[in-house]
Order: sequence, then structure tokens, then C-alpha cells
Amino acid sequence: MKIRLHKEADSILASIDDGESVPVLLVYARPISAPEGQISIMDIKGKKELAWLDSLQDLDSKSRSLAESELWKAYRIAKVTRITESYVNHGHRYLRVETNRGDRYFNLREPGKNITRLSDDHLIIRDSMGNRYEIESIAALDDDSRFNLERVL
Repeated sequence: MKIRLHKEADSILASIDDGESVPVLLVYARPISAPEGQISIMDIKGKKELAWLDSLQDLDSKSRSLAESELWKAYRIAKVTRITESYVNHGHRYLRVETNRGDRYFNLREPGKNITRLSDDHLIIRDSMGNRYEIESIAALDDDSRFNLERVL
């Protein structure tokens, strides 16, 4: 299967087997456990899979560069280095954190659904807006940060 990607305005278009170019979404099959792995090319509504890539290496260099850029935008995750404040108010949990992308303040709803534990020490947190934050090691956080994290978990 031959797949070519190109961009028009803000849309990614794919031509599959030299067919008509259609707007698509690029989606990692396993964004947490195997980022950089298999990719699904979905219709623009995300309802139908149009093609499957075992690797970005299956694309020509221009298409691969575009795919890498778009996937990076969609799947970038800020790494939390410190939790400076946390509190719970009417069931909503709020955190103020320092990340590799600057300071952030966010709302965490339903921790059972929005915290992914990759191990006992490694977390991915999704805020109420869908942004993701990674804590690579709870043990590596300072004492105040661990206290603030435990308060909202």
C-alpha cells in the first residue's frame, strides 16, 4: 500500500494507492505503551480506519516528516518536575505544577478515569481539558510535591 501525506491549510490529506486525497487524522495505536509505534490513518471524523502503518518508516521522507510533526503536536506530554500546590473543592481537584514546558494550573476530574499508572511510580494525568502531564517518578519528586500529589489522589 502506497500512502502519501500532504498539508492543505490546517488539514492533513492522504492519498492511498494514488487515489483521491482525503482529509485524515493520524492516531497512534498505543500512545502510552508504544509511542513511536503503529499508526492508524483515520477519516477526519475518526470513525473509519483508512490505512494502517506499522512504522513511520513506511512513508516517504516528506510524508514521514509531516506525520512526525502532526503526531508530536497531538501527543506531546508535559513532564511534571514539581507540584507547588494542590487542593480539592467540591470534588474537583486542582494542581499547580512546574513542567518542562513552564508552569501550569489545571483541574483533575475523576482520578480513577484520568490517571494512568504505567507503574507504581510512573503516572500520566489527563486534565479536564484533555491535556496530559507525565510524572516519570513519584519517588524522584521532592517531599512537598509528593504530599501535594497524594492530597488529590
